[in-house]
Amino acid sequence: MRVQKQPIVSWSKFSHSVISLTVLGLLLTAAVSMRPWQRARANPVQVVAVNAASYSSPLAPGAIAAAFGTQLALRTELADRLPLPASLAGTSARLIDSQNIEYQVQLFFVSSGQVNYLVPENIPAGTTQLVITSGDGSISRGELQIANCSPAVFTYLSSGRGLPVALSTYDGNVYESAVNSDGTAHTVELGTAWRPNYLVLFGTGLRHAQNIKVRVSGIEVAPTYAGPQGGFLGLDQVNLQIPSNAPGGLVDLTISADGMTSNIVQLKLAGEAAAAANDLSVTDVQTIIAQAVTKAQQVGLPVTVAVTDHEGNVLGVFRMNGARPDILIGALADFNGNKKPARGISGGDALEGQVLSNTAVGTGAALAAISKAGTASFFSTQGNAFSTRTASFIIQEHMPPGVDFAAGGALFGVQFSQLPCSDVKSNLPLGLAGDPGGVPIYKNGVAAGGVGIEGDGRYGVDLDPTDFDVPPEELIAVAATLGYESPASIRGDQILVDGVRFPFVNAPQTGGQALAFATLPGTVVNTIRATPATAFTPFKLGTVPGRVDARFFPFKNSASASPNRLTASDVNTIISQAAEQAYRTRAAIRRPLGSPAEVNITVVDLSGTVLGLFSTADAPIFGFDVCVQKARTAAFFSSSTAATQLRAAEGGKFTRYADAASVDSVKLDGSIAFCDRAVGFLARPFFPDGIQGTVNGPFSRPINEWSPFNNGLQIDLDITALLNVLSGVPRTSCTAIPSLANGIQIFAGSVPLYKNGVLVGAVGISGDGIDQDDIISATGSVGYEATASIRSDQLFVRSVRLPWVKFPRHPNL
Repeated sequence: MRVQKQPIVSWSKFSHSVISLTVLGLLLTAAVSMRPWQRARANPVQVVAVNAASYSSPLAPGAIAAAFGTQLALRTELADRLPLPASLAGTSARLIDSQNIEYQVQLFFVSSGQVNYLVPENIPAGTTQLVITSGDGSISRGELQIANCSPAVFTYLSSGRGLPVALSTYDGNVYESAVNSDGTAHTVELGTAWRPNYLVLFGTGLRHAQNIKVRVSGIEVAPTYAGPQGGFLGLDQVNLQIPSNAPGGLVDLTISADGMTSNIVQLKLAGEAAAAANDLSVTDVQTIIAQAVTKAQQVGLPVTVAVTDHEGNVLGVFRMNGARPDILIGALADFNGNKKPARGISGGDALEGQVLSNTAVGTGAALAAISKAGTASFFSTQGNAFSTRTASFIIQEHMPPGVDFAAGGALFGVQFSQLPCSDVKSNLPLGLAGDPGGVPIYKNGVAAGGVGIEGDGRYGVDLDPTDFDVPPEELIAVAATLGYESPASIRGDQILVDGVRFPFVNAPQTGGQALAFATLPGTVVNTIRATPATAFTPFKLGTVPGRVDARFFPFKNSASASPNRLTASDVNTIISQAAEQAYRTRAAIRRPLGSPAEVNITVVDLSGTVLGLFSTADAPIFGFDVCVQKARTAAFFSSSTAATQLRAAEGGKFTRYADAASVDSVKLDGSIAFCDRAVGFLARPFFPDGIQGTVNGPFSRPINEWSPFNNGLQIDLDITALLNVLSGVPRTSCTAIPSLANGIQIFAGSVPLYKNGVLVGAVGISGDGIDQDDIISATGSVGYEATASIRSDQLFVRSVRLPWVKFPRHPNL
């Protein structure tokens, strides 16, 4: 195979479909809504010229370039012949160098907002003027820099980011694309010393470069060929042997030459994508369960033990002999005699007061233990370790609980996420838990999962965090984590919000030598297993490292027929803006201080369809479901049919909430743009939030009925589907309203999106602090904001102004 002096691949080896999808479509019809075009509109010059692969400057002789502006052509036209024409749709372009010498350029593609052209081979380096003349005589001008080279790699999405237009081959005869047909990353094998695998990259601006090097995940590789591709004007090709010692997973790749570096692209390489040494093994799970059961025997409380991994997958459930199978759900309930709740709330449509024993999907105790373990898993990251006691602290009517005239908990309502009816993340049978007895598991200092203990038959919250009680369930859970404890520096009790210290656990570590797993008195309810493969793929969005789920990536167009629908390009812009703001923003609940916020970011359309979801590298898993709930909530309540849908769903069951809103002059007819902070403000048992003695908001229950398990519209929307799932009825959606498939959320972190003044969807954020979520969502919405006149902060309810978004003081790092 001749790889030293000529390309492995000639253009003739590509099929017509490969040409049209991966090159012509990318080079010639790139979306005109990318950021260089946006900059052009704000720049006093009329046009911006960039490398068509990297979307940056400078340009180089013989490279493919893209110019962005307005009124550049009377219609869209694509070159269909060689030589390339100097005029398309009446549009022509010329370059004028520093010596005032003019060069007519050849055109690939023209449209009103974009012109793609070939930079002449003989143009000298230096400052150059670009002049574009439209068919109606309109002239647009711009300035650009010409350098000897402008290394750039074409990408699958026309943004200079993401997955590259590239092939791999062992023998020069059979080629595999680096991108699957659905737009996801295809795994590229590393090859071996005796059978190397070669990568073929396609870019532009490289043909005159010297000293070309390729870096693959930090490993520098000298290309076996770099130069013109030979079959397509302006297209360059770089061949290299893939380093057999490269790490697995999604890695960065760049090309450097003459002191310049290309855009960063990502390549998915075979191998272990994550540090498997930090995953829980079968032995780890057995050890944790054995330590729990040993401590339970010592305290005399037979329990059910559950272990989950970091993503909430159940790794094992063990029920001790004599452990009670039932639970009573409720913060206010008293498990005595007739098992009636304290405030007179009936079971029925309320979760408060429900008794679960042997359900179709497991015993009530097992469901509670799994939810406790999963809560500790989902809330814990490399920057914070939270328990179910921490969760209890932040979901009640006041924070701190029991302190009158304090606002509701920071994550008020988060307990009704991750429900088994969710279409996004449905790992936890009872949602997130606030009942002490769930503690995170760390292995080698890395967040690896959680353990949950249920044995007392009560599934509630800690109403009085000042009494420093040590419930047996929490004592057992802490003992279970011996050798798997969270780092002391990041535990919840090391984190303060608004001067209030979060709790972690009240129980000390009292674990010790455990019984052998095979001798434990009880039954394995769920087969013990090791941590399975992750559901996420590493992905870097621009400069922000993160992860994606193939169900919600690549970003996609809304299926709406509206001319103002959100496109994949819009979604990319919104999520990218939000991700960049996240890494500028100081996290609220993360150690060490000064860490950037880690968040989950999503965009939904008016149907509730997730058009894209991106999580930064260490974003808490709970936010994966919550960010979608938040976005759907903002889109739904801002829509023109919100009141109508509420009144129609489940035979009018939610009419009371629509009527209550109407009495308060809260129109749910599209005339008001609602963010999640505003909806949550209306869903508190006091209005204004936290002010004792006031009447509840229209979406809440009166305080004499309210509890975290009976909080009004939020749980009422979900309760039918949730009880159906527990009864063995297949799930379809958490609500009877199609656009709210995983329910609503009622704490801050989303804003609606408008395009040309028309509501088109919403962006939702969930991660390291609700004020941080607000500023990140607001930044993501730039260019798609609600007009100030219709925002919720222009509405007064009972003489109280509703909120819009709230930014943290001195937010940026």
